[in-house]
Amino acid sequence: MPVMHYDGLVGRLVVLRYRREVADGRPPLSDVVGELVQVTPQAVTVRTRAGEHRTIARSAVLIAKPVAASRREVLELARIGRLGWRAAEQRELAGWLLYADRGWTGRANSVLPLRTPHRPLDELLDGARAFYAERGLPLLIQLPLPARGLLDAELAGRCWTRDRPAVVLTRTQRTQERDTEQRDTEHWGAARPAGPPVSLAEEPDDDWLAAYHYRGGSVPDFARELLVRHDTVSFASIRRDGRTVAIARGCVDAGWLGLTSVEVAPEYRRQGLATALMDRLAGWAAGHGARSAYLQVDDGNSAALALYARLGFIEHHRYHYRAEPAAGSG
Repeated sequence: MPVMHYDGLVGRLVVLRYRREVADGRPPLSDVVGELVQVTPQAVTVRTRAGEHRTIARSAVLIAKPVAASRREVLELARIGRLGWRAAEQRELAGWLLYADRGWTGRANSVLPLRTPHRPLDELLDGARAFYAERGLPLLIQLPLPARGLLDAELAGRCWTRDRPAVVLTRTQRTQERDTEQRDTEHWGAARPAGPPVSLAEEPDDDWLAAYHYRGGSVPDFARELLVRHDTVSFASIRRDGRTVAIARGCVDAGWLGLTSVEVAPEYRRQGLATALMDRLAGWAAGHGARSAYLQVDDGNSAALALYARLGFIEHHRYHYRAEPAAGSG
């Protein structure tokens, strides 16, 4: 029996092939797909896409390997992510989507190569470069991986700079409901601490905007226009000591809740405020038909990644940007 290694797999989507203890006329081997949530010396536990927990004896597991989202799934979620963060301008160039909105945020000011065009790369780059030059913006291309791995390698070979690597995480609504129920059950038989009140609004007020620090800086005056440019959007906030100390934005597209702008003031962290915000937005989104949720996190933000893992989010794919080298460089 081979020795299975689970290093780096906890929290990821995996497939386990295992030997049934009792076949009962069924095939002796079976597979289960889901998030690997726990590994002990005796067993491994997987949370399936339906939100159910399956525990299998380690001695019965024959294969354990990570499952990558398909190319189609990666590109579809990348498209939905752009629907949730709508730039003022959008153009299509032979299957590439070009977005621009006065330079604020990468998602609103970069190319998403959604389809593989049947045109020379240099021709496409020239067209995209002209679009952004007209707006005084640099040419920036978002590369969802591994779906756009070949293009990424080509741009890397041309000395394009890799920038802003991020992780896209997802979870199902059923997982959210089960985890919320579990948190409630932990207080069964005792007075459950009252959660912090979360307010929802259709637009961000001045206090909400003041609490938002995109990449550590304040947001521009026109940020409000981008944030509200959506048909189904909600702005969550928590107030303490007379001021807004925690915020998040949620929007719904094609059955997905997009969570962005999650921020808690440093002195109020580790008090469950981010969890309360996301639970509230998940409930709101369910009323608008959302079945799953996604969010995007800088890959170096270990605290946020740990928080979202505890809330049942798992890695879907990664992306980064490629920026064109300055003229004359290299």
